[in-house]
Amino acid sequence: MNTEAAFVKAISTNGTWIIALTKDLTVNQDLVLAGEYKNGKKDANGQDIIQRKIALYAQDENRNVTARYTLTAPKLTIDSPKARIQSGTFKGDLYVTAKDFELVDATVDGNVYFTNDDAKNTFKMDEKSKVTGKQEIKK
Repeated sequence: MNTEAAFVKAISTNGTWIIALTKDLTVNQDLVLAGEYKNGKKDANGQDIIQRKIALYAQDENRNVTARYTLTAPKLTIDSPKARIQSGTFKGDLYVTAKDFELVDATVDGNVYFTNDDAKNTFKMDEKSKVTGKQEIKK
């Protein structure tokens, strides 16, 4: 995915469970990751797994990261449950309303605002991830 229009459509409620950039992308509007998506896999109980991923990287056939991309926007709101940003950089402010959001090998070059306690309490970030700004509740 390498155009603003394609990215905006992919993150909408009529989009896809995984949104993968193929280059750095700047979007000059506020973005919302919306909708609940299944990733096509089942859990141990045979239930569909809910997941949403913004993939800011390219990988080889062995799933090794071969390139990292930057998504720039004034604001990105995470409304999709069990969403993640992985292996790249989001430049702007992140507003998290959904539960179980995570950063995996990712950087937020900006602030992370949680709009409710559930969003803050279920947020996860691995040791490779970082946030350059604040992380706070902003209701």
